[in-house]
Amino acid sequence: MARVGWAQVGAGGHVARRTSAWWERLVAAREGRAPQRLVHAVLEVAVDGAVRSVDMAPTWGRSPGARRVVVTGPVGSRLLAWCPLFRYELRVVDAPAPPGHVLHVSDELRLPGGVLDDLLLVPPLTWGRDEARVGDMWTSNSVVSWLMERHGVTSVGPPAGHRAPGWDAGRRVARR
Repeated sequence: MARVGWAQVGAGGHVARRTSAWWERLVAAREGRAPQRLVHAVLEVAVDGAVRSVDMAPTWGRSPGARRVVVTGPVGSRLLAWCPLFRYELRVVDAPAPPGHVLHVSDELRLPGGVLDDLLLVPPLTWGRDEARVGDMWTSNSVVSWLMERHGVTSVGPPAGHRAPGWDAGRRVARR
């Protein structure tokens, strides 16, 4: 069993919420459309009775806890990746708490039990960049959509009126 939940970007902090809203206004103006609310995809997978979630976050400032780091990658620029401030880690977290400010949760999705093992195959692309040249930047949303696309789940997407930056990048990279 698996589900994708959608949480508001920056739900837990003023800085992320304000900078994301500012960034979305700029992107919307460049694309000639109205700004939308930004959301973050949270994938939860039940394996052998335990619920685990896929998380992408900075490598710094995190306590070890019950998590398994699967992939690390650069943030913003590969040239800065030597510094922990400019690296992310993709990890599997045990016993997740529900994401704050959940807007929508998908129906149960049929994914194989080994879907989390596929995280080892996620390309460590630079967060916030379009290194794959697919017209969308790589983000944590890209990882979730990459997994969904690899397993034939195409019915999941951001809630109406919301945008998940990077969602299309994951789908397009997975199709290659």
